[in-house]
Amino acid sequence: MRKLSVFLFLAVIISKSAYPLGLGLEFSVDNDIAVGVNLRLTEKFELKPQLGFSIIEDASLFTLNVDGNFYLPQMQNLQHYAGPGISITAFEGNSDFGIDGHYGLRYDFNDIISAFGQIGLGINFDPFALTTFRSGLGLTFYIPMN
Repeated sequence: MRKLSVFLFLAVIISKSAYPLGLGLEFSVDNDIAVGVNLRLTEKFELKPQLGFSIIEDASLFTLNVDGNFYLPQMQNLQHYAGPGISITAFEGNSDFGIDGHYGLRYDFNDIISAFGQIGLGINFDPFALTTFRSGLGLTFYIPMN
């Protein structure tokens, strides 16, 4: 437990200098359940790597999604963003690579908790298929940087 406390303390100190605008843990529900981080690098850009897991019939499915979100001008209390994303999926010894474009809305309840939802279109390359719809909802818990 002590090693974990030291690691978390060092992670907060390092993240405070490396990402002065925001670092958060993110949980989302899309086609699978995902957990990841939200790296708010500037006021207008964030990077979101996430690991997902789901079970389809008798097979386990693991997904790595990395989204880059560019924030558009704010609409009242809602922030909206658009951006590209990539995904790598592994299941039963097979893998799949895909890209997508998405649009989303984020609402900050306070400096720590934020909710978001997004929709988009994607393309998978192995086998080649147009994924007609991607959607997701989630929460972000930001690490206080004050």
